[in-house]
Amino acid sequence: MLTQFAGNLSCTVEPGQIFVIGARPIDDAERIDINFLSGKSDEADNILHMSIRFLEDIIVRNTKLSNSWGPEERNDGLSELTAPNPVRAGELFKLYILVGDDKFHIAINGQSYCTYMFRAPLLEIRSITIFKDVQQIIQIDHRQIFPTPFPAIQLEESFNSFSNDVPKPFLPGHVIVITAIPFGNPRGGFIIRFTENGSKRQALHFNPRFDPHYIVVRNSHTDALEFRREEERTGGFPFVLDQQFKLAIAMTENEFKFAVNGSLFESYAYRSINQLDVLNGFKVQCSNGMQLEITNVDHMNMGVPDCEGFESYSHPEVEIF
Repeated sequence: MLTQFAGNLSCTVEPGQIFVIGARPIDDAERIDINFLSGKSDEADNILHMSIRFLEDIIVRNTKLSNSWGPEERNDGLSELTAPNPVRAGELFKLYILVGDDKFHIAINGQSYCTYMFRAPLLEIRSITIFKDVQQIIQIDHRQIFPTPFPAIQLEESFNSFSNDVPKPFLPGHVIVITAIPFGNPRGGFIIRFTENGSKRQALHFNPRFDPHYIVVRNSHTDALEFRREEERTGGFPFVLDQQFKLAIAMTENEFKFAVNGSLFESYAYRSINQLDVLNGFKVQCSNGMQLEITNVDHMNMGVPDCEGFESYSHPEVEIF
């Protein structure tokens, strides 16, 4: 089964940040394109284009500005310790892109691959897209590693089905719109977790549980990393198996707000002081045979601390560019 991804970043790209992308090609993959764009429209500039071409056994790097492609980079600039294409069809790979002062430093599966000089200002990068022969996308992380790592702690959790870290704390008015399709075992569920500074402590545990419960549980951890007794379950169940949904999560000064497919759903009050200062993105975990295919994660700041009207971004017919 093919999938794809398109999403707007949470903040501007700066030196000292790193992107970590985890994906699996289909077994007979011919090509995967990974793009760092000025937007999601067809006319957007492509600041960094990486085209994994399995039949040619090469990864092509290039930039497109004002609808014109520059010179391709293929075998030039590769690390002497790497293959022209270390990605294998059907096998999960991890792509690391470190943003330097004047170039991208690119590694694959923990091994240095190449560098790529900037051909446009970093400030132009707003979106990431992944297309073509992709079976699974499990990680689109954007982190800061210099001068101060954020998140400060990184835990390798193999049970996560998706990860989306951000390099800076959220501000009131920030909205995340997740587009996804739940499929698999109808008696399963999924969990969207916002943890505090990369630790195990969950500031938000958002857990839709399908058949036979059909409830959405919201909870968080105490200081002892235990769930609170007063979990919240109100609001009904706006999710349908095998049907795409758009979930908007708004962050105000005092609470998370939720909207699904254009309608307000519920809210969950912060349980910690200065809660947004220690949040660094979200992770998804699936349970009991359910899977969640995430195709879009869009970040935006409305400039309005109470996020009034944010539910419109979750409407199925509203496109976020």
